[in-house]
Amino acid sequence: MAASRAVLTIVKNEPIFLPIFLRYYGQFFAEEDIYILDHGTTDGSTDGGGFRREPVDHPYVVHSWMRDTVQARQHELLQSYEIVLFCDVDEIIAPNPTKYDGLGDYIDRMTADYVNTRGVEVIHMKDSEPPIDLDRPILNQRSWWFRNFAYSKPLLSRIPLHWVPGFHYRDDGTSNQDLALLLIHLHRMDYELCWARHRFRNRLDWNDGDIYLRSGYQNRIVEDEAFEHWFYTDTVNDLTLTPRKIPNHWRDVV
Repeated sequence: MAASRAVLTIVKNEPIFLPIFLRYYGQFFAEEDIYILDHGTTDGSTDGGGFRREPVDHPYVVHSWMRDTVQARQHELLQSYEIVLFCDVDEIIAPNPTKYDGLGDYIDRMTADYVNTRGVEVIHMKDSEPPIDLDRPILNQRSWWFRNFAYSKPLLSRIPLHWVPGFHYRDDGTSNQDLALLLIHLHRMDYELCWARHRFRNRLDWNDGDIYLRSGYQNRIVEDEAFEHWFYTDTVNDLTLTPRKIPNHWRDVV
């Protein structure tokens, strides 16, 4: 019997990633089970259907507020659903297609209380790859990704989770990683789109505490040389960025 399930994210002006998110997760979740926390979108990208829009409000970018808001909603949803998935709008949670028939199959076969993903980031090699065509599958247009432990997040759960800000870890430090479940981070799937997204986010009102702690610092990198250096070298956690070929069996996942 299929497990009742919901997916949850939080957005602010995401005209590129929200359609990708809805196209992918709409394969595995009914429209009424897709929850979009809308943090003051002004570009019309949340005006369409296909999901439940829930307005949330805060005047500044505050990672602890985002954590608290999402965490409270995840706890509430678990009163109505067996399993809840939270992820950022540019994150695709996908099981190995040689082992599972998509995310729905993975969820239906899941027995753990919660699962950590295995983080990989798609990267655009702009000197050899064209700009992304948003009407085509993303991974068919990109050849490289790299392993990033920072995105091995605890996101799929049948129990209430308590995260650190940024959702990278549980606040008690425990994890339960399944190497067959990837978090495919699309933030760097296109150089120019990523740069434009940084410029938008840099103009937002960031609270002084997050700036001091460098929370989400990558989103404020906008100068030409600094952005290019970040794009091709920075893994957020000071590990070496090592591109690897995307295996062919992943090409049609997203």
